[in-house]
Amino acid sequence: MIKLLKNLIMKKTNFIPPYNYSGQTTFRAANKRSGVYLIKENSKLVYVGMSVSNLYRTLYRHFETWNHRSQQVVSYKDNLDKKKYTVRVVYCTPKQTVSLEKALIIKHKPRDNDNKYTQYKLIQYDKDNVSNYNEVEEVEVPF
Repeated sequence: MIKLLKNLIMKKTNFIPPYNYSGQTTFRAANKRSGVYLIKENSKLVYVGMSVSNLYRTLYRHFETWNHRSQQVVSYKDNLDKKKYTVRVVYCTPKQTVSLEKALIIKHKPRDNDNKYTQYKLIQYDKDNVSNYNEVEEVEVPF
């Protein structure tokens, strides 16, 4: 099901709190970059997300109160405890973000990605049952 993408260019960080002790964000280097992020709550993976254009803005929306008309919003602002949440960022190309996010969600089934997990499993089901199905290449999950 999951193919290895040749020439995979990724740089991953360690899991660290989203904010430092002075309240500043910890992933400033993610501004205007593409990649995938993983959010853990008490050491358990709860969400996987991605951005093809501004990873910093997309990631930190989860720690703010915000609404979006056309997509499900997952926010950790109401119960934000700096010691409770940790985040890992994986920088990669915009094309790789979609495939990596999909692979991580299918592999780990994060609690707050129910809608995407169901969507990705349905796409996989269709792919397995339809000949000549074209899709973005998938990546082998590196962790």
